[in-house]
Amino acid sequence: MIATSRIAISIDEDVKQNAQKVFNEMGLDMTTAIDLFLRMAIIEKRIPFEIRTEQVYREAAHTAYINAALDESMREANDPNAIRYTHAEIVERMNKRHEARSRVHA
Repeated sequence: MIATSRIAISIDEDVKQNAQKVFNEMGLDMTTAIDLFLRMAIIEKRIPFEIRTEQVYREAAHTAYINAALDESMREANDPNAIRYTHAEIVERMNKRHEARSRVHA
């Protein structure tokens, strides 16, 4: 028989409940999920996922937004039926998008 040990941790109640919901959807209980985390840390000899600052997540989201906008622009540029805009119209659209993004990230 494998010897077991108890770990007692304190965690925010909302975090615990939300994690339990996610784990239940995967068919796991909290103990199994934590056991998997610890086993992966042992195997990989590191935290088994990348830890980033909130700033990095914001930058990644911004980069994804820019890439999506560039992809859309390329599709429009190559579409012979696309609506064409003047420089002034493009600047106005970009300013509106920037203002909308600024409100979301504020």
